[in-house]
Amino acid sequence: MKAVICIKQVPEVAELKFDLEKKTLIREGVPNIINPYDRCAILEGVRLKKAYGGEVVVVTMGPPQAQEALVEALAMGCDRAVHIVDRAFAGSDTLATARALSLFLQKEGFDLVLCGKFSVDAETGQVGPEVAELLNITHVTGLTKLEVDASGRHVKATRETDEGKEIVECDLPALLTASEHLVRAGPVPPAAMEAARSRPIEVLTAADLSQDRSLFGFDGSPTWVAEIYSVATERHPTMLDGGTIEEAVQALTEHLLEQGLFGTWKGARAVPRVTTRAADARPDRAVWVVGELLGGQVRSVTYELLGRCVELADRLHGDVCGVLIGHGLAEHAKALTAYGADRVLLIESPQLDRYSTEGYANALAQAIQQHRPYAVIVPSTAVGRDFVPRVAARLQIGLTGDAIGLEINEQDLLVQLKPAFGGTIVAPILSKTFPQMATVRPGMLDEMDPDWSREPVLERLLLDDVGPIRAQIVQVQREVDETATSLEEADIVVSVGMGMVRRENVKLARELAEVLGAPIGATRRVTDSGWLPRQHQVGLTGKAVAPKLYVALGIRGAGNHTIGIQRAQTIVAINKDPQSPIFQIATYGIVGDCLQVVPALTQALAEAKRRRQGP
Repeated sequence: MKAVICIKQVPEVAELKFDLEKKTLIREGVPNIINPYDRCAILEGVRLKKAYGGEVVVVTMGPPQAQEALVEALAMGCDRAVHIVDRAFAGSDTLATARALSLFLQKEGFDLVLCGKFSVDAETGQVGPEVAELLNITHVTGLTKLEVDASGRHVKATRETDEGKEIVECDLPALLTASEHLVRAGPVPPAAMEAARSRPIEVLTAADLSQDRSLFGFDGSPTWVAEIYSVATERHPTMLDGGTIEEAVQALTEHLLEQGLFGTWKGARAVPRVTTRAADARPDRAVWVVGELLGGQVRSVTYELLGRCVELADRLHGDVCGVLIGHGLAEHAKALTAYGADRVLLIESPQLDRYSTEGYANALAQAIQQHRPYAVIVPSTAVGRDFVPRVAARLQIGLTGDAIGLEINEQDLLVQLKPAFGGTIVAPILSKTFPQMATVRPGMLDEMDPDWSREPVLERLLLDDVGPIRAQIVQVQREVDETATSLEEADIVVSVGMGMVRRENVKLARELAEVLGAPIGATRRVTDSGWLPRQHQVGLTGKAVAPKLYVALGIRGAGNHTIGIQRAQTIVAINKDPQSPIFQIATYGIVGDCLQVVPALTQALAEAKRRRQGP
């Protein structure tokens, strides 16, 4: 088996700082590392070679200093290393990068391509699926386990979803992206690094891939980045640390009751009502919202996107089209219309009765080619991140992944606000191609007040054939309770950080959450440590929440977590470190040991709840 591992060298995100005056990232003194997810891909490729024989080739596209990442990959067990380096690649977006890698892979040959599910500096997760589309092979994203049959030509892959895991089977060749749970990556022995430095690294330029330099760099990129800016905010918290723990929690309880806890919350955001758009909407300015179903119901993120796209369509003098992909979907048209869709397009086929990467990608690509909308907005869920990059690659159009906001500029172009570098900055991204396309994170936008008197205007695109579906879902494993899936819609969220010290202490958070009627969230380190399933994770690579009250227990408050709570109305932080960044964005803070403060707070709130609501 020949496995090719695509890797990227990235800065150590935790070390990056933002220059507010120059509006640039300060990279001086910041070490570069192999993207952590790519390290998992390398180790999996090496494991497969040991088990089945063959060759492992590692490739990176990057500046001269990226050679150090290849040296480390050789030290980890790769057989050959290839460095694609040329000034012509400067400014490459995900599609231009995927184009270069796919041209290399066509020349190199492979049985299996492995890469990380995304890079920690950009968090798009688009390059892998786009490479697969350009190579006309299937792909599976977010791998947690991989099995190869005796023939070495068929694989069974377990992948992460928003509710748990799926087991997918496919034949090789294929492209697979590795999650952090696929394999645990440890340090490379210094002796292995030293030995790897004497090994050759092959160097390729743009001319080695294609004589057409317009395929690469800025010219070959359908998206471009405007001026980046920092998203750091401060709330100037009320610190409740002047007396005993009992006095602090009593003061906090009184503040929360005043805010509306166990009653009606103050300062709730005004929700605009859906209205009927003018009949003269421009047909060339249609804004599509591709909806998603979960458990037979429309996911709330669909309504969030409709609410924002109503505002965008008003600015564009266009209309909003709600789009559903599947089979037998007409029952959902009324809800999409109530939440803002002027029209509903059902893309249907019996082959689309259950989700498949290639089936959904083929269906949406056909619909876009036939109707040519102005913009296409898709939820940035496990499903959306999986299939939409293939659509972008097939149609050779720009895609912004995991956006946190959408705007229209003076030129009537869609500005897609993209977090990067651990959530410390936001990059406004624009597209040179149409339709302008983006995936948007759940929990970042507000849905509108629905108008159920609106009658659906229904359109159908019936597909006789959605093309080959080479990766088949053979088993679905649900691993989370309903509380995890309700995080994005909850009025109150209690979240756990490593300051809770041990897994068994999570029960203290559960007791507090029970009093508050809240689901449990967590930081990435907590889910990585196995204290809670990954689907409970809040933050950049988890869920974004917008509760009335967010209670952060033992959470340090790094940017990759706080970007997921920036729409929380009231934030309570409890941490024994007074210098924790979480206090910079908190409404109320208590400096203290969570193991002592949380039980006292639970008792105080339970007593207050009984007084307010009765036994």
